[in-house]
Amino acid sequence: MRISPKANRPGVRRGGGAGARGAPGWRRAGTAAAALALLGGGLTAAGPAAAVGAAPQGGGQGPGERIVGGVGVPITEYPWAVALSSRDSFGAARSGHFCGGTLVAEDKVVTAAHCVTSSSGEIVRRPDLAVIVDRGDLESTQGREVPVSGVWVDPWYDPAADSRDVAVLTLAEPLVGHETLPLVPAGDEDYYAPGTPATVLGWGDTTGGGRYADSLHAATVPVVADSECARAYPGGRQGTFDATTMVCAGEEAGGVDACQGDSGGPLVIGGRLAGIVSWGAGCALADYPGVYTRISAVATEVQAAVDSASAAYGEGPG
Repeated sequence: MRISPKANRPGVRRGGGAGARGAPGWRRAGTAAAALALLGGGLTAAGPAAAVGAAPQGGGQGPGERIVGGVGVPITEYPWAVALSSRDSFGAARSGHFCGGTLVAEDKVVTAAHCVTSSSGEIVRRPDLAVIVDRGDLESTQGREVPVSGVWVDPWYDPAADSRDVAVLTLAEPLVGHETLPLVPAGDEDYYAPGTPATVLGWGDTTGGGRYADSLHAATVPVVADSECARAYPGGRQGTFDATTMVCAGEEAGGVDACQGDSGGPLVIGGRLAGIVSWGAGCALADYPGVYTRISAVATEVQAAVDSASAAYGEGPG
């Protein structure tokens, strides 16, 4: 069994679209600021230029995963749930979807770093990258497709370890008055008590066998104790769980989980964004819960990126 990032790529990750991590990656510049890529204009952060076009971890990027064991839900109930789109990279089917995301401000979307970086962590340049809002059915024309003007990646994102798997996208135009979802506060661990019910959403694989639904799906999964998740992912082929930056959720018996194509989508607890679909061993397997980026661990840096007037600030990751 290999680790499955839940993005839309040929890889095995959950985060992002249908496979492993996002696009060609980010670069480090020795500061706590994030890597920046101005789509259509190249990378503009300080430090050495980031490589563009690298293949995503676990394989090329492909369509995003859907929720296994979930149910279809109307987008009106979760208006801040968005899809990432690039028809140039993933084709016209399902609106070019390859990952999920969460609208956390009128002009900012939180997603997984692996959705927008290569396997080496460099930001992938996709001039047609857009965020789809208010479209529950990806085969419809409802809602809007808003171009992305900037990409921020956590400066300490580690693509090899799946650590701090988070990115912030800046929209080319703000969605004034649109409903958004707040973040879990930095350092607040009360949200992650074992057994706490959480909701995961996405447009990914609904069976673990490559069947991608067109409509938004949701499922309820319990938070898993860090000790149990560490036993499930002690290292090796299944991956390594790090409680300082990750949280697990899922049923012990399996059957309900995020999957390929759900990467970057939200894990919601108590009306706040508590996690980001990141990776896992297979989909909905017994004893292998889904692994999510722990928002409380990255909230300070993410909120700074969200509050910034644009993604174009600071130096690249150090």
